[in-house]
Amino acid sequence: MTPPLAVARIALTSRSRVPIQAFFDVMGTVWQVSSNSEKLLETVQDTFPLLSNLPARADLSLFFQVNRQAQAYVTQHRPHFRALDHLYYASFAPHDSMVIDQQHRQVVGQISIELAQDKSFWKHTILPVLVGIVSASIGITPVHCACVARNDGTGLLLGGASGSGKSTLAVTLASAGFNYVSDDCTYLSRANTDICAWGLPIPAKLLPESVAYFPQLHGATPRESLNGEIAFQVDPNQLFGSAPMLSCKPQWLIFIERCAGSRPTFQTISSQDAANRLVQDLELLPESIADQRDYQLETIKQLVDRECWVLRHGVPPQELAEVLASFCGF
Repeated sequence: MTPPLAVARIALTSRSRVPIQAFFDVMGTVWQVSSNSEKLLETVQDTFPLLSNLPARADLSLFFQVNRQAQAYVTQHRPHFRALDHLYYASFAPHDSMVIDQQHRQVVGQISIELAQDKSFWKHTILPVLVGIVSASIGITPVHCACVARNDGTGLLLGGASGSGKSTLAVTLASAGFNYVSDDCTYLSRANTDICAWGLPIPAKLLPESVAYFPQLHGATPRESLNGEIAFQVDPNQLFGSAPMLSCKPQWLIFIERCAGSRPTFQTISSQDAANRLVQDLELLPESIADQRDYQLETIKQLVDRECWVLRHGVPPQELAEVLASFCGF
């Protein structure tokens, strides 16, 4: 059972100026969120679990001043981002903005009461953006992979170039009984040699042509994603009844390559080759936190310290999913 917000916050009266604070478990890291609005903390709790035991320290500190006098924000306003070295400025509407400091692992923002209570916008836009920006600063390594997991928590990471069909394959595997974790970007945390793969509780994105493989999408309308891509945004749980799983222990790492007319064939590749494929997709880090690259490289090195494969194929996703399910002993 999720603990009530009051367990992990500083009590305050409705007129107090002292901020409320709560601690959240975000991909194995601790986020301390402070605000003058309890509603905002409840909004964050709708996405990330609350820590009932107060930790000794936080990996990221966030403070949001909710301006109750601000005019209602405009939901159609497109998020805007600007970066200068380790500082990011994010604007979501005329009265809703924040500054993210990667070097000092801090976020400060001023937002309207309407945005503070918009759980969907926080879950699908703001929190994923924050995770992406601060990941390197807090010991999280993003890899360009989809991820699904068996019921026992062992995970399958699917790498490959953009357009290789990772998202479609991940959703297809979810329809075949795997637990869906992520469709395009998976985050890795590391505790000594223990690697954990994480996804975000956000919809999977499927390109418009995927309607040929999923009849459930007939009548749905693709829309523009935050990165400008036009795609269907689907919840595998609602679409197929696939149980969501936010984290797993990666056991298999397979890179998908399309090869017209080819039957599915597995080829083992070296750990160095697998690492090179993942490293080339890492974003450049500002000089002030460039030392975090070593931590990310070590995480990837430990991830690929197992047998890795390339799977070349020219078959529909449903057939490929059957091959992978058999490969994983599902």
